[in-house]
Amino acid sequence: MPPANPTKPIEFTFHSDVRLHMRKAESDEKMSTSEAEKPKSRNAPIPDFKSLHAAELQTSMTFRKDHIAPTMPVTPELSTKFRAKERERFDKVMRQKEEEMRRIKEAREKARQEEEDREIKELRKKAVPKAHEVPEWYADAPKRGGGVH
Repeated sequence: MPPANPTKPIEFTFHSDVRLHMRKAESDEKMSTSEAEKPKSRNAPIPDFKSLHAAELQTSMTFRKDHIAPTMPVTPELSTKFRAKERERFDKVMRQKEEEMRRIKEAREKARQEEEDREIKELRKKAVPKAHEVPEWYADAPKRGGGVH
């Protein structure tokens, strides 16, 4: 069975070359028109930047002189007394906190020591054997014989 869409060979041409030639022609055209628009005299005078700068400096100096305001020295306000009072209050609060922390620590240490002492006392009670008193009825109890049974 033959293929439904047979491929037809077509000659390959590289179209970008044509576009490249077209762009070159357009740019050449633009160059020739822009050269015609330019003035032919290139002998324009060179500006005197030194005199322009001097004139600008003069105007800025006169403007500055008109707006000069004298500065008056201001003595800084020292607040060592206020700072000392603030520090004293801070130190007082810190001492109170430290004292409270010390009391809490001592209470914990005391409770721990009491618990340890109680445990040691209880262990000693259990560990130390005690002699018991001989009951009265033991004296009337029959004695064992001298090995004859």
